[in-house]
Formats: sequence, structure tokens, C-alpha cells
Amino acid sequence: MRLVVATNFDDSLIEQVKGYPVTHVFGSHQRTLTGHGRASFLLPEVSERRFKEHLDVVHGAKIKFLYTMNTATLHGREYSREFVERLRREIETLVNLGVDGFVVALPFLIKLIKDEHPDLEVSVSSYARVYNIREVENFVSLGADTIILHEDDNRNFKLLNSLQRFRGKVDLELIANNSCLWGCVYRRTHDLISSLASSQDSVNFWFEYPILFCATDVRNDIANIIRMRWIRPEDLSFYETLGIDRFKIAGRNKKTEWLVRAVKAYSERRYQGNLLDIVSYPQGRATPRVVERVGGPKDYDVLKEVYVDNSKFPPKWLTFFRHNDCETRSCEDCGYCDAVARNVITVEGRPLGELKLGKVEVPLELIQRFGGHGEAQ
Repeated sequence: MRLVVATNFDDSLIEQVKGYPVTHVFGSHQRTLTGHGRASFLLPEVSERRFKEHLDVVHGAKIKFLYTMNTATLHGREYSREFVERLRREIETLVNLGVDGFVVALPFLIKLIKDEHPDLEVSVSSYARVYNIREVENFVSLGADTIILHEDDNRNFKLLNSLQRFRGKVDLELIANNSCLWGCVYRRTHDLISSLASSQDSVNFWFEYPILFCATDVRNDIANIIRMRWIRPEDLSFYETLGIDRFKIAGRNKKTEWLVRAVKAYSERRYQGNLLDIVSYPQGRATPRVVERVGGPKDYDVLKEVYVDNSKFPPKWLTFFRHNDCETRSCEDCGYCDAVARNVITVEGRPLGELKLGKVEVPLELIQRFGGHGEAQ
């Protein structure tokens, strides 16, 4: 097992996780020239001096540091000679500081880095949305050292099995604890919003509105939590038998205690309690607070009361996905995740089957209130 863990630039995080199989941490400054995969307002502010100090602590623990440059778009600035020269200088500065590699999503950035630093480690971000074998082949030919697969791939065992042919050619990495919706139609918008919110001179806002759409889907059908492509600590062996032993623990915006809990759970392959304690779950953590802050409805408060009992999953519950084709079969026709949800989820201490919630619509009128510095407009 190899864990690639988000850093919040707290040195005590490194001290607490260095005894686990953590090979890499990843992170960046709040706002960068390119932008990256987390909105700036979610991350700690890190000075150049503090960045270097933390980098030294990481290396002192014999862990590598990957700098996230995984924007989903450069806004067409690839055409600007001035921008590309600034980008080259930024990459050189980071390399001279001692970063061990980069996480990127765009082929342009892979080529730019690899042409000038062929021995530097480059991971293809999940923001590249790699979803088939041909895309893997193309990123390998571009020089990628690691490919972080699309979250939706996590239960596509037909695809994962086919990727065994790349052993020795490229590392494959799976994100263990994201709570993105299965088949999410808001994801690419969210990628772009996050990229915009983390780049220099961007529009000023303080909440990524696609999460509101996502939370509405979860609020209207709690079983969507089971359809999400997180990986339970107990299920890592399903992937290791396919030759995939590198797992990402997301959470650059999380506190040290939260990150250590997640690392411990995955390292020990066991977690007793609410699975949502180690999964990102902004639908239930952030959305109710944000909606209340701007004077929105109380409809999302129920998401704070969801409990996913990790001990109640059948030991081989993932086996179903080895034989069922989620890519071509409707969730409504299948019903498997609904059945699992009824067994493992309670809301406000009551079984999910007893929950009677009417459907709600996305409150579009709230989105403009997320602009500026937090004032309700």
C-alpha cells in the first residue's frame, strides 16, 4: 500500500502520518499562476518561507512532495509568450525549492514540464477525467509517471482489470475518499470553478456553487451517498489484486485531526463508525452552513444528520460491481445501492426507509449571494 495524502501545511500532520505508508503529500499555494484543484478560500495562506519550511519537514520524514498545478483550464493563455515564460519561471522556482514533482491535468503542462525536467515526477490529475484505456495510453505516451483515474472508474472493474497491462509502465492511483456523485453532470463545471477560484486575478467568490446542485441531488435521494465512488478502507484489497496499490487521501482543506484519522483508517484497512467521518462530504458539511449564511432554506440541514455505519456493509458487497455494468444500466433499474443504503444509513437516528422527504429544487437565486467577500446580496 502507498498513500498519497493532502497536506494542509501543518508540520504536525507530517509528524503524525510518517509512521504510516505515506509516500507522497500534495499541495500548493492558495492562488497560483495556473490555478489548481481547490478554491483558494478553502486553503491556508502559505508564504514562500513557510512553504520551504514545510517542504523540509516533508523531506525529513522521507516523504515526497507533489505540487498541484492541476487546473482544468489555462483560459487560453497558452497562446501568450509572456504567460508561458512566467510559467516556466514558476516551475523553475518550485523545482529549485525542492518539490519532487507536479500534479497536472493538461497535456500542455505535462509536455512543458517533461521537456525541461524529464526526470521529474508528473502525475496526471483526476481533473483530466481519464475514463478509458485509450486515454491512459495517450497520457503514457506524453510521459506521465502516474495517472490518477477519474473517481467514476473506482467501481468499473472491467476497465481496472484491463489496465493491468500498464504495470511497469505507469503508476495508477485511485482517490479513496472523495464524495463526488456517480455520473455527476456538475463535475466539469465544478472543475472549472475550482480552477478559476485558485488562479491569480480571478473572480471573487467564496463558495463553489456546483456543490449546491450536488447537495440537492443527495438531499433528494440519500442513496446517492452509496452510489458515490469512495473506497472503504476494508475494500482496498479488491484493487490490490488488480495491481493497484496507490491510493490518494483527499482533503487539502481539512484539519490535521481529520486527515490523520483518514490516513490511520486506510492504513489499518478498518474504520468503525460513520464512513462520512473519513470521506470529504461537502454536501452535508459545507452546504447547510453556507445556505444558512445567505438566508436560504433549511432543506439541507438533514444532510448533517446522515450516518453511514461502516460496520454494516457486507464483507463482499463490492463483488456486485465486478459483474454489473453501471455504465450501461440505469440505477432505477438496478436498485442495488438503494438496498445497501437501507441497511447501512440512518438519518437522525432513524432507518433510511422511514425518512419521508419531499423533493426540493436548487435555489438558483442564492448563487449570486456567494460572490464578493461573503455578504448576502
